[in-house]
Amino acid sequence: MRLPPATAPYSSRVRYGRYVARRVRRARLESLAVDLDKANKELLSTGRACDDAGGPVQDALADRDAADDDLDAAAQQARANMAGRSVDAVRTEPYLPIFHEGISYYTAAPLEQQVPRYTELKKRLVEYLPAKDPVRISTVKDIDTGLKAFQDAAKALSDARTDESLAYTRLVTATEAWERQIEKTYGALVAEFGRARANGFFPRVGGKKAGKKQDASADVAGAPANA
Repeated sequence: MRLPPATAPYSSRVRYGRYVARRVRRARLESLAVDLDKANKELLSTGRACDDAGGPVQDALADRDAADDDLDAAAQQARANMAGRSVDAVRTEPYLPIFHEGISYYTAAPLEQQVPRYTELKKRLVEYLPAKDPVRISTVKDIDTGLKAFQDAAKALSDARTDESLAYTRLVTATEAWERQIEKTYGALVAEFGRARANGFFPRVGGKKAGKKQDASADVAGAPANA
């Protein structure tokens, strides 16, 4: 008896375990089959939950990156509008103190600097542009909206990654329990039938049996990533 390799997806183990449970049930060892069914179902449910936990992570990443793009677009639009106000606008106030380090100071900021950098841009717009200036009005509004979206998405991402990590830990625990149950099943079969016959209750992993027994091993060794 050989278990699927450690790198195999949970679905390969579920297929393997289902095959064994069916063989055990056919041998009229119902209590062994029921216990193995329980381990298989637990592994399947925790594996699917782990897969599902990745979805919110991707949603939050997309929301965060979209908010980042919106903030960058607002800064770029403000820069273009202010640069076009006069021939030497980029060499004088109010352009210079607002974009004192260039547009990339805002648009290429590291993720952990997004909030402080765009908060700074907002403060500089307020300080160096009149209250009724259209660039100040529109850009401050866009920054407020973008920062809230960015911070909300960042929190959602942190929460989703925590949930994903917990789901993975539960999958590891279920996998260990499944392996123990398979080993217990094997031990019971060896005691009941002897080692040679007990091995026949388990699919071949990493190779093919000759003749009619080839199909079972192919189903386990070639299992896809998802059940």
